[in-house]
Amino acid sequence: MSAEENAALVRRYFEECVSPASGPDQARALSVADELLTEDFVMFFNDDTEAEAGHGRDEHKRFLIGHAEAFPDDHWTIEALFADEDGAACRWHFLGTHAGTGNPIDVRAADFYRIRDGRLAELRRFLDFRSLNRQRRPQAPRG
Repeated sequence: MSAEENAALVRRYFEECVSPASGPDQARALSVADELLTEDFVMFFNDDTEAEAGHGRDEHKRFLIGHAEAFPDDHWTIEALFADEDGAACRWHFLGTHAGTGNPIDVRAADFYRIRDGRLAELRRFLDFRSLNRQRRPQAPRG
């Protein structure tokens, strides 16, 4: 695929799959995942050699559902997106509220995608989990 097609694929993943997974039409978002991800899709976090979110498209859909439950009002913004004929990379910004604590969440991260046969085959996400976990912690009562 061309660089432009690969960039469009990543945009579609965020706009039609990731963002709406927490909305009223979650079933549609998950059906888009069927279109955009290879059956053997795999996601890695940071420098892990083993996929933390599991192997396979269905496992990634479960990951998206879990994320939507944890952050029901999420808002994603792609801040930068670069692509070539083999893959794509993007830097994104996430704002939301953690369902368990009610805390506001503000996270930036970078994704690197490998694309095969017009679909996303691999995602390597680089995210500061210490910052995310600190934001999710219950706040001490003020007073």
